[in-house]
Amino acid sequence: MTLVVRSATRGAIWRPFLLLLAAGALASCASSSQEFVAEGEAQGSTFVVRAYGDSLRVSEADIARWLQEYNSAVSVWDPSSELSRLNRGEAVTPSAILADLLLITGVLREATDSIVEPSLEPILQAWGFTAGGSPLLPSGEGAARDSVLVDSLMLRVKWTPIAPVMGSMTLARPINVNAFAQGHSVDVLLDSLRARGASAAFVEIGGEVRAYGQKPDDESFTVGIEKPLTSGDRSLQLTVKLDDRALATSGNYRKFQVDSATGHKYGHSIDPRTGWPAPTDMLSATLIGPTCAEADAYATMAMVLGMQGAKQWLAGHPEWDAILIYSDPKGGVKIYNSLK
Repeated sequence: MTLVVRSATRGAIWRPFLLLLAAGALASCASSSQEFVAEGEAQGSTFVVRAYGDSLRVSEADIARWLQEYNSAVSVWDPSSELSRLNRGEAVTPSAILADLLLITGVLREATDSIVEPSLEPILQAWGFTAGGSPLLPSGEGAARDSVLVDSLMLRVKWTPIAPVMGSMTLARPINVNAFAQGHSVDVLLDSLRARGASAAFVEIGGEVRAYGQKPDDESFTVGIEKPLTSGDRSLQLTVKLDDRALATSGNYRKFQVDSATGHKYGHSIDPRTGWPAPTDMLSATLIGPTCAEADAYATMAMVLGMQGAKQWLAGHPEWDAILIYSDPKGGVKIYNSLK
């Protein structure tokens, strides 16, 4: 993992789905608040951390350690992580990080009405949308053949509630937490910064963001939402101010499988009710609310529900905002922004 610590902001830093927008050089601020900036690579992506506070006690080594501790607990790309071992059927005594993640796993499953389904691992493996997957779908042998395989795998999708434990535990079957683990890691890192004296902080890992407080110049942290383009163009669709809120974005336009026989693209947002990628008009869904783990899960849910389903959910959850970029029946790109 590469880390760079600087004493002042560098300006705009590009990240998948968003960027942190510098609202002026902090060196010109009148406040004497300490500033800490770190950036680098983590979780197969990139991260940026900004923290401020008169009694701030954080170092480059702290960030590296916290990120490594999270990976050691949760990463499905690390075969020696606690979660990887649990998914292999081993008995594990969860760390505080994994115990917390397991606790919210059932909560988020229930909150999304099982649209975020942790027991969907066999299906995700078959579609090649998770670690260690050997893509079996689409097979290139036709929809009928693929339907037989999906139906057989769906018989293995069964949720077993995970009870809080204080000691060693096992799982009845493997679980997949990709829909919210990265958001959870953002929450954990931000809480760690607050515990070390941060009066304001911004954490972004792989495009998932949470902000706390305001910068020394009383400016809000601001992020930009990218246009849903596959060309590599990182142009912004719009910008959002984050005041003590979290933001996460999900989209299908850069992660998909292609049927070698038909050329049809299958997005990575799997509908757990069918085992197939959801036929959706949503190009990207950005959810904004209290925690990043929730925002991450609800953004995934919105991609499966589609535009109308997501709007119906938002109507019943006024504490959440959303920026939904979708295609209309004529193929045009439209934006729904609840912040306006």
